[in-house]
Amino acid sequence: MRKLDSKIPDGPLADKWNNYKAGLRLVNPANKKKLEIIVVGSGLAGASAASALGELGYKVKVFCFQDSPRRAHSVAAQGGINAAKNYKNDNDSVYRLFYDMIKGGDYRAREANVYRAAEVSNQVIDHFTALGVPFARDYGGTLDTRSFGGVQVSRTFYAKGVTGQQCLLGTYSSLTRQVAKGSVKMYPRRDMLNLVIVQGKARGIITRNLVSGEIERHSAHAVVLATGGYGTVYYLSTLGLGSNASAAWTAFKKGALFANPSFIQIHPTSIPVLNDYQSKLTLM
Repeated sequence: MRKLDSKIPDGPLADKWNNYKAGLRLVNPANKKKLEIIVVGSGLAGASAASALGELGYKVKVFCFQDSPRRAHSVAAQGGINAAKNYKNDNDSVYRLFYDMIKGGDYRAREANVYRAAEVSNQVIDHFTALGVPFARDYGGTLDTRSFGGVQVSRTFYAKGVTGQQCLLGTYSSLTRQVAKGSVKMYPRRDMLNLVIVQGKARGIITRNLVSGEIERHSAHAVVLATGGYGTVYYLSTLGLGSNASAAWTAFKKGALFANPSFIQIHPTSIPVLNDYQSKLTLM
């Protein structure tokens, strides 16, 4: 049995990643232009990563099976984004957000990684606001928040019922800017068939051009898989048909470890009706 090494830094929980960042080896700006990075997926994660890497000076290739990044399934997200800004002065904090996320994961998630996610949550909201995402605001002009997900504080930032759509438009505009500058190149209508491993590291991908049917190969110094969820491997799902496990399964076959495949996001309407005592929501 293989042993998973999550490579979480040593030290106190609140200092792990900050201490790690302080000792990172940096890439000279002149050398960033020599490094190529492949990003598979162009939703919120993929488009954000690609545009940020392009802005830093790297050469980026982005692959998606849609005809445009605007058709990524991130558009379906509605509820909002949690961050510990404490605008409502209800005693929210990074630690409270961290603890609620740990509870939400049934105490099975890696604490250090969850804490880091809580730490950078405020920067995520600032990032999307800078991209022009029209989050809801209160009468004073401050970003509005609501209580969501059963928590006791008001920390969910939202754009009415179309949060995912508005965030996707923001990241798409940022990505398009880098495409226009030449730092990012888009490859739409491509299906990733295989992952190329060289000396234990991902160095490229094999794709099929969904328009011409050609098999293509692309090399890079690093590969980022940002292919979203895979809920359609289950019988009932509200995810798009493209939200399958093909990319994750390809990485798994090449040696990547795959933990907790049942940890996916579903909608209650996808839970089969078993008896008359279930919530009415599941019967809609």
